[in-house]
Amino acid sequence: MSSRAQTITFRTQEYVSKQHGDDRIDMYVTEPAGGVRQTTGFMLLIHGWGNDGREDYAAESEWYADRYDLVVTRVEYRHSGREAHHPAEGQSWDVPYDWSKLQTIDCLRAAWNTLLRYPGLDRSRLYLWGGSQGGQLGAQCMIFAPHLWAATVLVSGLYIPMPHTEAERLGFAMDGRETGQPTMHWACGDGPEITGAELDIRNPYRNAHLLPKAVPVTLIHGTMDLTVDIKHSIFFYARLKGMGRNVSFFAVHGGGHSLSGAEFEDENNRFKATVKYADVLLRDARRTRVEVLPAKPVRIPVTRGIYEVAFTQDGPTLSSLLPN
Repeated sequence: MSSRAQTITFRTQEYVSKQHGDDRIDMYVTEPAGGVRQTTGFMLLIHGWGNDGREDYAAESEWYADRYDLVVTRVEYRHSGREAHHPAEGQSWDVPYDWSKLQTIDCLRAAWNTLLRYPGLDRSRLYLWGGSQGGQLGAQCMIFAPHLWAATVLVSGLYIPMPHTEAERLGFAMDGRETGQPTMHWACGDGPEITGAELDIRNPYRNAHLLPKAVPVTLIHGTMDLTVDIKHSIFFYARLKGMGRNVSFFAVHGGGHSLSGAEFEDENNRFKATVKYADVLLRDARRTRVEVLPAKPVRIPVTRGIYEVAFTQDGPTLSSLLPN
């Protein structure tokens, strides 16, 4: 791990960590090389399913921290990376995977603990970056905590979680081709399909109306992504655009899931594409009147009930208001 990244342990919701044996998980915090100033903002950088949070995106975090004057936090969310280390199988992910319900709380608590640690950060400059499963988690963070963010960059994300039969019906033909299994089935295993309220709370496309109205969203996706079909970004973009949101979409011609294979060299990985398409955004985007601890919880209607995200001194907490 980069010597510039500090490992900070914090408590999350409803989880027993494989690393710590209790409800603690880790985040990795990188400060700008020039130090933290009054102008310094914050980026929550969310890796994909299976990435090791200590190592993946470490170099990118340093670059973002220095270029954009940001404290950058990566989070070791549950069921992934070190939290899902299986030495015998040589894999770093759990199956079944929660699929971005309480992982979102892990991410938001990392953001919350960073803001506690750096009370002097410029809170008009709170940014999200997510890649792959991190793209879905980034969209979820905007829905669960719409009051925080000034800008969001989401790359190769999955925004419409659905059973394989539905993916086939809608023509999401590339989903899971690289793995040989439908994406959602690959992550969730052979158990019962996620349905009803449990699917609704994980679905950024369905809940897109809850995203903050004026906050710019940049979507980037490769046209040859064989893990997550580009239609996820196309459908999400169309829905947000139809709602009058400030959204941009960039299709990377020939790019796979990591954007490798792209026709143009200046966008043939996620870092290069971010700099190409979101450089000005991450430098200049601002949000006024940021309320870190809103008095009222965020309410997310789902089938036959409501989920609620409360913000207290303990951090964001998700609760279900569903009938028994």
